[in-house]
Amino acid sequence: MSISSLARPRPHHRVTAASPRVHPDSWFGAVQPVPEAVVRLEIAAESTGGPVQGAWWPWSRDLAVQAPALLSAVGSACGTSVVHLVYDRHTWDPVPHRLPLGDRYVKTGWFDLADPHQVSLHLYGGRRLVLLVVPPEAGRRTALRAMHQAADRHNRLTPGRILPR
Repeated sequence: MSISSLARPRPHHRVTAASPRVHPDSWFGAVQPVPEAVVRLEIAAESTGGPVQGAWWPWSRDLAVQAPALLSAVGSACGTSVVHLVYDRHTWDPVPHRLPLGDRYVKTGWFDLADPHQVSLHLYGGRRLVLLVVPPEAGRRTALRAMHQAADRHNRLTPGRILPR
């Protein structure tokens, strides 16, 4: 499955909450501030077999606000729905057990792992997608380097090795 159209947007493409896309900053340098409805996301174009299959750089630590756009973007990119979101409870503000997404709900759950820089998305059909989570306060250069590395199909580093604490 190739999602290069999502991973490499047009330079000045702006997106509404109804159709989230990757943040245009990823490949085209500095741009004007973008509304929070834009999802800063990179997903490997091919299955990697590595510990992460992409990266997400949220705008805040409020997962209840940030997750719906992420879930929509991932669902569009993968051609199927996300049914379960698993996150590190120490990294995020408290989240309901179900998040509304259009006319349905997505289950959420937390974990206590040594690596807080990841979320796990379980897709309809059984596929699992693990994303590196770049902290919202990360600098642009650090964030983009980490995102590119996590989405590289040859990457074999864990989130903690890509983005040390």
